[in-house]
Amino acid sequence: MNCAAIDIGSNTVRLCAYHVKNGQLSMFLNQRVMAKLGSKTQNGALTEEGIEAASEALIELRQYIEQYKIKTVFAFATAALRNITNSKEAVSAIEQKTGFQIDVLSGEEEANFTFSGAAKAHNITDGLVADIGGGSTELVLINKGQVEKAVSLPIGSLTSFVRFVGKRPAHKEQIMAIRACVREMIETHFTEEKATVVYGIGGAPRAAMELEKLLYPGSGGAIQTLERLLYQLLGDGALAEKSILKASPERLDTALPGMAILCEIASFFDCKKLDICRAGVREGYLYKQLESLQKEE
Repeated sequence: MNCAAIDIGSNTVRLCAYHVKNGQLSMFLNQRVMAKLGSKTQNGALTEEGIEAASEALIELRQYIEQYKIKTVFAFATAALRNITNSKEAVSAIEQKTGFQIDVLSGEEEANFTFSGAAKAHNITDGLVADIGGGSTELVLINKGQVEKAVSLPIGSLTSFVRFVGKRPAHKEQIMAIRACVREMIETHFTEEKATVVYGIGGAPRAAMELEKLLYPGSGGAIQTLERLLYQLLGDGALAEKSILKASPERLDTALPGMAILCEIASFFDCKKLDICRAGVREGYLYKQLESLQKEE
């Protein structure tokens, strides 16, 4: 059996397709369209331009569904359509334009699916799972293999760029403002919890790791190195642009805001190391949907 999930995020709309065997997912297709819905809002509402961008992305991705003859497809949205003031109207318009039915996940659902997807792919017994998306950040604290706390913060790499930076290059005071905002949000949910390892999910942690490999090869995801790297790039705009273009070119705007979010999370929880986790909300969501289908049979 094959199945697919379409993840409508604040930065990208992504289609991931999987073979399903013995209850396990094995990805064979990963396609995305850069829609940047998080930057297509006005007074908190998704604009007509944003609705068109989301619809065009879904229609573009449908060709892969047809090409690979995938019969079971689920589409869901996270902060991009959850945190807007016209969520119901925007979702309805996109559904009518594309024919897809869209499930808008709550922040709590997104955080829990993030952990369940990661846990299926990685043996995470202790630590902090951080899924830094374009419009929100999900934090799941794991203790002895169990979820101790799961929360969704309404800030991501794209929305922080739009709110605090606006135009490249980012400046130190803008990055510090992002970090202060992130810390304030974390402090509403956590007090003195600690985690040695932060398991990063999403484009922001991956971009941070790629930049670290490029400029500090061999450091192995050390948070101390990421902190040093962040301020080195902030102090040298030419180096920042050159490095981001080489490591993660689609994240010219969002790489440094995303790294700032990651570093502030790691600072709060006293994390020493970043590990990249390749599975997350999409896989967790699909496992839940497949479980529901099996119960119906």
